[in-house]
Amino acid sequence: MTTKKSKIYQYSIWNSFKYEGTKYSFQSQLYQIGVYAIINNDPAKQLSLTPGQIVSLEKRLRADFKSGKITDLEFSAPIRVRTDENGFWVKVD
Repeated sequence: MTTKKSKIYQYSIWNSFKYEGTKYSFQSQLYQIGVYAIINNDPAKQLSLTPGQIVSLEKRLRADFKSGKITDLEFSAPIRVRTDENGFWVKVD
C-alpha cells in the first residue's frame, strides 16, 4: 500500500494593510483541524479557514497592493504546513 504525499502550503500567520486610510490586521493560529483567524483583534470577526484559503487570500492581497487598491502591505515570516497521515494539519520544519 502506498501513501499519498500531502501538499505543503506556505503562508504568513499575520498580515496588515491599509484600505482607504484604515489599517486592517489578520492574525491566525494553526490547529489540527484548520486555521483560526481573527480580523483586527475583533471577536465578532473570527474565521475558520484552511491553509489553502489563506494562500488564496495572500495572493489577492498582493494583487490589490500591486494595483494600488491597498497600501502598506506587510506579512510576517511564513510557515509551512501539510496534513499528516490522519488528515490533521501539522507544521513542517
